[in-house]
Amino acid sequence: MKSLTIYLSFFLSFFIIHNALSQEAGDAVYNTLIQEYTLNDDGSTDYHEYKEIKLLSHMSFHRLYGETFVIYDPQYQELKINEAYTIMADGKKVVVPDNAFNEVLPRDAAQAAPHNHLREMVITHTGLEVGATIYLDYNLKSKPGYMQTFMGEEVIREIIPTKEKQVIIHIPVDMELHYKVLNIRTAPGITEGKDTKTFTFSFKEMAESTGEWGTDASLLPRLFFSTAKDLERAYFPFVAQKAFTYQASSAMQNAVNKLKEETKGELDLALAIQKMVVNEVGSWNLSLRHTAFKCRTPREVWESNAGTHLEKTVLMATLLQEAGLSAVPVAIIPEKYYDRNVGSLYMMKDFAVQVKSDGEFFYLSATHLHNQDLAYGLANKKMLILDGAIESLRTIDPVNQRSEIICEAKMVNHDNEKISGEMNVKLTGSANPYFRLSQDTSYAKKLVPGVTDVSLSKLSPNESAFTLELEKSGIFKEYNDYIFLQLFESGQGIASWGFTYIETGRQAPIKLRELITEIYRYTIELPEGYQLVSPPISVDIDNPVGSVKINLRQEGNLIYASREIHLKQDVINYSEFGLFTQIWEAWMNPVSKEIVFTKAD
Repeated sequence: MKSLTIYLSFFLSFFIIHNALSQEAGDAVYNTLIQEYTLNDDGSTDYHEYKEIKLLSHMSFHRLYGETFVIYDPQYQELKINEAYTIMADGKKVVVPDNAFNEVLPRDAAQAAPHNHLREMVITHTGLEVGATIYLDYNLKSKPGYMQTFMGEEVIREIIPTKEKQVIIHIPVDMELHYKVLNIRTAPGITEGKDTKTFTFSFKEMAESTGEWGTDASLLPRLFFSTAKDLERAYFPFVAQKAFTYQASSAMQNAVNKLKEETKGELDLALAIQKMVVNEVGSWNLSLRHTAFKCRTPREVWESNAGTHLEKTVLMATLLQEAGLSAVPVAIIPEKYYDRNVGSLYMMKDFAVQVKSDGEFFYLSATHLHNQDLAYGLANKKMLILDGAIESLRTIDPVNQRSEIICEAKMVNHDNEKISGEMNVKLTGSANPYFRLSQDTSYAKKLVPGVTDVSLSKLSPNESAFTLELEKSGIFKEYNDYIFLQLFESGQGIASWGFTYIETGRQAPIKLRELITEIYRYTIELPEGYQLVSPPISVDIDNPVGSVKINLRQEGNLIYASREIHLKQDVINYSEFGLFTQIWEAWMNPVSKEIVFTKAD
């Protein structure tokens, strides 16, 4: 009886603890998170972080928070661990032992010899269990000159719920702090002492930032700050680096001259230089934060045969200039981040090269090859020209051109052995593979299976149009007496986005990849005596988010199938989820993408 009482008491205690933990959703929760920045009078800076993380699942310490990683540059920075311990579920304190602090080379610097001095402190937390709380307190001090501007960026919302978070910024009393807070309403508390002015941004009871599909980083709560008077004051020291003088070595000149001999026309030459940089010069994924916004010269990048994304971009601009083309690197900045009154270079999120070819401006990546001008995929972005020779900031706003995929085909089913016919195709915006088509018209054969011939009627950066002759065997699937035919759908369209449904409980807006229109119209001639088994379809939905029309019918021995979608907006807010679901479910319904027919009795 005593054993049973003990067992029941244990079970009841376990149930109470488990039930209490289950009230806190997710794998873990930040009880407290403090991120503190200090600019000292001598130009040195301090970063202080204090955090308390309560663990709510085994996942939280096996995969998520069992270790903390701090990357720093020991040539300019000094790391000091103030406290690191765990309070277990029963209240026992477990201090992190000395052998749980291990310095390693950061993974992204592993192949980057110029950055092999970087270190990553791996702090392995101990005493971890469900219900335990991790405590960590550390300082990172940077010498004067490590960064040319005191500036920063903080994403306010974490990937787990946060009960209390503070971002605290201390600056000398005679200086001003310029800041921009996005996607959350708040204002800092400001206190002023004899020598220091303090800005405290406080946040309480914040939900987690989810990794759901279509969650755009620019829509997350975020803080940019800087003591630079404006963006110009941060920009010009940055582009004053020697790298932005675009000096080429003789080896670089020889490589460019060889490509000039092998290519025809300015665009062909520009794409050849891009291909060389992308494929033959390695890419280091080191962030600007960890390189202190420093950029090696194009010669150094060429000789090391690798560089950061920024360095490869400057290298490619240098090679294009050496080839006689007008080229300059640009920083890609989400439009919501851009603010000339805040001198934080952290708003730069990617880079490209602006190149002028045959009187037209194009934008090319130095890290990835694309079939179309990058500008077509940069809606709601700004491009900031990186050039130390200019007198004021220059930005470009990419045209937000809708992508269109329009396919109209007439085909004949040859006794279920093959299908043949003709398809007229029109592609605009980012769906138009202009670069590839301009180099080789036959590339159009890769867009649709079974193409035997291509007749190009229009080729321009904005729009390409062509007619495809089709003949494809093995396209039909037969099950008993039924024949199945999957209707063609472009690999550049909505189906490639990988989105199928809205997660239950989702609150974050959905950022669609682009504004797009897709239209497919098919007329298919069946063999004599065959009839459509698929039920006729007539869908017509039109709402503020978009429109969908889907039709399927048979007239005589002809099947008419059409599918059309038109998205009217690229950000779907919570109140519009129902409207979006109407459009999306109708378009993604597999029944409308396949036709089934059989021979009549």
